[in-house]
Formats: sequence, C-alpha cells, structure tokens
Amino acid sequence: MNKDKIVVLITGCGGAGSLGREIMKAFAMSHHSYKIIATNSSPLSVGLFETSHSYLIPQANSSKYIQILLEICKNEKVQILVPGTEQELEIIARNSTLFYKNNITILSNPLRVIELCSDKYRLMKFLLSKGLSCPKTYLYDESDLGAIDSFPVIIKPNLGSGSRNVYLAQDIDELVFFCKYIKKYGSEPIIQEYIPNIENEFTVGILYVDKGKLSTSVAMKRILRGSVSTRQVMISPNSNEKFVISSGISQGLFDEFMEVREYALKIAELIGADGPVNIQCRKIDDNITVFEINPRFSGTVAARSLVGHNEPDILTRYKLFSEIPNASNYRYGYVMKDFKEKFILESQISNLQNYV
Repeated sequence: MNKDKIVVLITGCGGAGSLGREIMKAFAMSHHSYKIIATNSSPLSVGLFETSHSYLIPQANSSKYIQILLEICKNEKVQILVPGTEQELEIIARNSTLFYKNNITILSNPLRVIELCSDKYRLMKFLLSKGLSCPKTYLYDESDLGAIDSFPVIIKPNLGSGSRNVYLAQDIDELVFFCKYIKKYGSEPIIQEYIPNIENEFTVGILYVDKGKLSTSVAMKRILRGSVSTRQVMISPNSNEKFVISSGISQGLFDEFMEVREYALKIAELIGADGPVNIQCRKIDDNITVFEINPRFSGTVAARSLVGHNEPDILTRYKLFSEIPNASNYRYGYVMKDFKEKFILESQISNLQNYV
C-alpha cells in the first residue's frame, strides 16, 4: 500500500470548535503526508475552505447520505473515513460494511460501543455495575423527584454527547423547568449529581484497538474559567462555592497524570472500545469520578496533536500499516484556545462541489 500520501475524508468540517475541523488540524500537524477531503451540509463552513477538495453533502438523516458519501469516497480513492459529527458517526457505523467492502477504513468504534456511550443513563448504570465511581443519575419523572437529595444537579439530554443543552439547576423549580425545556424539543432529559472540584477536571484521550494491541493515552487538566471554556457558572449563595459547566471547548495543562490515564484505559477496556475514546472526569483526593464518555475523537484532538500525541495519525498508521508507535510521551505544558477570522469570496462558496 502506498505510504506517500494517504487520502482521508473527514465529515462535519465546520467552523471553530467543530470536531471535524479539529480533526483536520490534527492531520495537518502530522509528519506524514495526507490528502484531506472535507464534507459538510452547509456551504458556510470554514473547514470546507481549508482544503482544495471539498463537497457539500446532505445531512446525516437524509436517505441519500450514505450513497453520496460512498460515491465521493470511491471517486476520490479514499482510504480513511473519519466521522466528524455524532449524527454521522452513528449512521456511518450502521453502514460500515458498505465502506469496508470498498477498502475504506473507518476510524470509529463498533456500533455497540457508540450506542452504549450515547445512552448516558445506561452508561452510568453499566459503569456502576463494574464498581466505578459515577454521579448519581436519574431519569426525569415529574411525579417522583424525592430521590433528588442534593443540589445543584446537571440536566442534560439522555441520548448523544457533547455540551449542548446541558444546564445547572439549583433547586426543584429550575430542575423541572430545564427538564421540560429539553423534553419540549424532543429529547428525554436525565438528572445527574453535580461533581465538585472544578480545579481537577480532566479530559483523557484514549486509543484502545484490537483488545489493547494499540493502547495510548493522553490527559489534560482543564482550565474552567473565562467565556471560551465555560458554558454556565453559578455561585452558591450559602457557601460562595463556584459551580461550573464546561462549554466543550477545552484549554488546559498537559502533564503526566498517570493515575487518571491508567483509570481511563481501564474504562476503555471495560466498555469494549475498539477505536478512539474521550473520557471526562473529576478527581477528588484519590477518587476519580467519570461523568461523560464520548466514543470518538474529541474536540481536544488538535490540542493533543500540538503537544506531540496525534491520535488520528497514530490510528491511521496502525489501521493501514500495522504501525505501533512509541506514543507514551508528549510535551508537558499549557494549550490555550484562540480563534481567527477567514475571508471567503462568494465565488468560492458557489464553486463548491454540491451533492445536496
């Protein structure tokens, strides 16, 4: 197989902070040569203009989505397909056989892992059954809220992942309000115990493939302050304690954090991971509590590449050439997030290859 230039298609290549765009950045930082194909359903997506090979495609819920994506892969001789949104991750996993039949390798977990991690209530029950520390988690039932014994609590949709529609509630009235709001727009809410200690929140990137034949980890302690990194901040009127929910855009300190990394690897093995995993947790003394698992690359993937741990490149080289790199070391220090503007001509938008 030709190692000179690997052809990679990344879906969901949107703007600042989008997963697809962060994956593009990671591949661009690799020492290896890649031809990047970018797709998105919106012409106003910055990622489409970061490569000369871009396509407008239907949204993942379209009946034509898989057919068109497969056609582009064939025409461009794509070797690696990387889902860049949650919706595309699931639909591509459901149709993975079509791509593998055409020698297109998907950087993804099996569907069973995606389904487990996407159902937060089921996931927390699973982790608890394995003896791991997790937040108390409840399905919303307005007639039975007696089990909620402390505040604040986190309210969020049960299905999916990421930071959208995640709220802090400080009392029953706020809890009911946010749950009803989430239900109004078609999602089933769950109620989750708030885990304190915002100074010790970690996001951990794991590659766990072929039952650990490829096994890597990298951890960042998040900085949860400022408008970039925080979605919601509350101050307790009684104790002046600060309660924080992340925006999903990560900044922070990369260091060894071996205890956290080993714990995250254990979890990846327990859930049966066979691909990239992102584990979010908070540490209080010697106790590590997991509150979210994303069965995919995460938005921190470019930051990890910047410190010398390029997960998309590592997994690509393993999948295509069975390479197992020495990926145990990375640079220690802070990675901060910034945004930059990009000027795009109207003619560039109208010239996009359009499959919509």
